[in-house]
Amino acid sequence: MSGILSSAVLFAFLTNWQTYTNTNCINAICGDDSVLNVATTGGVVFLNITSAPEVIRTYTHLDGLGANRCLSIIRDERGNMWVGTDGSGLAVIPDGADSAIGYPSFELPISIQVLSGAPNRLLVGTSQGLYVLEMRGSRLDFSDDTIRYFNYARVRELLSNRILSLLVTADGYWIGTNQGLTYADTAFQVWRSYRRPLGDSVSTLAVLPDNRVIAATEMGLVVGDTAGFVPFFTFPQARRVNALAVDGFDVYLGTADTLFKLDTSGSIQPVLTGDVRALWLGRTFWVGLGGNEEWGWGLRYLRSGQAWESFYFPCLASGLTSDCILLNDSSIYVAHNSGNVSRIMPDGTVRVIPAPLPWAMQTRNDSKGCIWFSHFYPGGLSVYDPLADTWGTVQWGSGDRNVIQAFGLDQFDTKWVFNKSGSIIAIDSAGNQAEFYLPELVPPPGGNYEFAFDSKNRVWLGLTNGLAEFDYNGTLFNTSDDRHQLLNQGLPANEVRSVAVDPWDRVWVGTPRGAAVWNGAGFTSYTTANSRLLSNNVYRVRVDGAGRVWLLTDLGLSIFDEISNTWTAITSKDGLIPNPQSLTGFYTALSLADQSGMGVIGTIRGVSVFSYACPSDTISLEVKVHPNPCILGVNNGVIIDGLPRDAIVRIYSLSGKMVANLTVSPGSGRAVWMPQRNKSASGIYLIVVTSKKGIMVERVALVVP
Repeated sequence: MSGILSSAVLFAFLTNWQTYTNTNCINAICGDDSVLNVATTGGVVFLNITSAPEVIRTYTHLDGLGANRCLSIIRDERGNMWVGTDGSGLAVIPDGADSAIGYPSFELPISIQVLSGAPNRLLVGTSQGLYVLEMRGSRLDFSDDTIRYFNYARVRELLSNRILSLLVTADGYWIGTNQGLTYADTAFQVWRSYRRPLGDSVSTLAVLPDNRVIAATEMGLVVGDTAGFVPFFTFPQARRVNALAVDGFDVYLGTADTLFKLDTSGSIQPVLTGDVRALWLGRTFWVGLGGNEEWGWGLRYLRSGQAWESFYFPCLASGLTSDCILLNDSSIYVAHNSGNVSRIMPDGTVRVIPAPLPWAMQTRNDSKGCIWFSHFYPGGLSVYDPLADTWGTVQWGSGDRNVIQAFGLDQFDTKWVFNKSGSIIAIDSAGNQAEFYLPELVPPPGGNYEFAFDSKNRVWLGLTNGLAEFDYNGTLFNTSDDRHQLLNQGLPANEVRSVAVDPWDRVWVGTPRGAAVWNGAGFTSYTTANSRLLSNNVYRVRVDGAGRVWLLTDLGLSIFDEISNTWTAITSKDGLIPNPQSLTGFYTALSLADQSGMGVIGTIRGVSVFSYACPSDTISLEVKVHPNPCILGVNNGVIIDGLPRDAIVRIYSLSGKMVANLTVSPGSGRAVWMPQRNKSASGIYLIVVTSKKGIMVERVALVVP
């Protein structure tokens, strides 16, 4: 039986989690003339608006929100920010605090659409009905809170459980649903319903200066009070309405494509184009735009007597990550299915870089520091030189030859592509090209498949019909000695989404039904049935310098240490971006930088960055050897841990003969000895570690049955 260790035990050094999202898709706004508080699909942002807009702070799931998709936000009388999330319920950011607090109640749903505050109360609108938090003491003292719950089954006047909007007035509460409008007095004793006042869905509410209520639906606006409502404005045809704001008797109405201004006469004029999701009126008029949830349209603002201006949060170009690459200087490049790529600098700032080709699918870096991207359609390769800040492209005319379905870059800076025409094209570091046709390979319907390369310069390619081995025998431009074969017998599934080669030239693959390793003679499979793999649905596989296998699944990250025969599970509880909507293919990319000991995981809602570096380089040399003794058949090898980055590790017999010169992983401070590969016999061996800190010698006993 495979062992398992918790992340707290085996990966206690998995630290410094950071989250990068796109915060330009706006759902709600509150604030004052100093600070704007913005709820987005990528978290909550506090924005200083006293002069030129400037981000003060961004809060994500790592800061206590629990989920990054935030749907609503309000500010209470003491300056605390209450946030309704989609996936983690209700959270509050105390005034002046660096982190949020999750509201401690299992009674509230995990998805909260709308919030409204009243004295000592918080009204919470959800798709399951209305919740009322009775706060008897301090807003932040939850111990004496009680929760009241109202739904259609209990109160027929509520009309529906799907709450879309809330409004607090002096004498009662107005509740907009997808079936109409409901009024409740402050004691919740008197209820009145107004079914379909004008259209079905009352999506937003406001109060006019004469204390009448104005309600927006998909068909227009109605105005009234508890005595009833009359139409104020009617749309020629139904349209989605998101936001409503009142300035005197001028009414601003935000729809899915336009911001309109209406006056008391009912005349209407468009004042701004865009998917208007939120409005806030102060000395400056702020408009939050939605747009595509993956990148969003940001904010627009209007100062008195000036024209509209745009503000985009300095964040990832898109939440959707198709691939990412982490360099040894700790900078990260993120590919998106758009016309931009993102660069996360070592200091954490983000730079959005326009790309010459759209739809970047995969990215790799060469030895000269240039970053290569493959593109699906219209296709081709692009290359970015960070020092010169210039781009180049490689294309093959037009059509299917440009549609890149698999990409890789080997140790000689040769770029390898598999295109929709079914050809493999290799481009060496000088730009010379070689083309190969392997008849057994079938072009997949989509892209994002991978090449990998071993120490013998063999090429490995995963596609929908198996794992292809291609050996060009060191002669890239001479096809006479080429050898290739397709391997799929023994795979958990024929589709090989991801390929990686370990330090011993074994090939690891990820499939929709599990992972497997090719040892040169056959596959060994790993599934949830025979291992501690989190899920069989594996999207990416990588191997670090210490031989640990990292498997990115739809439920999180599984890390397999074959030498110690242990598995580690990393999920959103450990720092990964959560997937509360259970979106298919949420986790998309994985990159490890062995020199720095950093990793990055891409998702369709941003990237998670973490460190797995061994901290031993900052303390005195203390090498740990395990297992000791090593019994082959029971143990797979010997692990040498706690190594400085500059360590050189050699294995000697007692007679002084060197039997192995080990590769050291600088990031993890680890080396692995596989005695069976040296055909070592039973006995005592010396492990000699040499570094600037000195020389250390350890003994290990080897037992070979």
